Amino acid sequence: MKTKLVAFTLLASLTATAIIAQDDPFKDTVEIRHGLMLQMATDLATLGGMAKGTAPYDQASATKAAGNIAAIASVISMEQFPAGSEAGKATDSFALADVWAKQDDFMTKITGLNEAAGMMQTAAATSADAIKGSMAQLGGACSACHKAYRQPES
Repeated sequence: MKTKLVAFTLLASLTATAIIAQDDPFKDTVEIRHGLMLQMATDLATLGGMAKGTAPYDQASATKAAGNIAAIASVISMEQFPAGSEAGKATDSFALADVWAKQDDFMTKITGLNEAAGMMQTAAATSADAIKGSMAQLGGACSACHKAYRQPES
């Protein structure tokens, strides 16, 4: 009897999970977007610490962090933002509908992010002062996109 109860509970749980997943076809896409942004934030924090002087400059760590940011920036495209994956329609999405309504501007901001990330790669291999000089441009590129196309977290 106990085995049947465990089997029934497991089957019910799997069925419920499958039904929930079917309700939101963008769940994985949104999770991937979040993962990319969290990695970028982690690497920005590494570089930011060096720029502020709260962490010692370490060329290897700085170069790796800047390389990660550039790699992430290079893959951000409309593939990570399929229509219908905006806030209010997809679970945990913060993307505003303007991503699709103003797609050309959105992609221009992504191009700006790529340019700033490339400059940061050069700066990261140089010095903490160079990182500090590039941080405003990279932060500005992130902020420009988030202000226009990301719903604030509540």
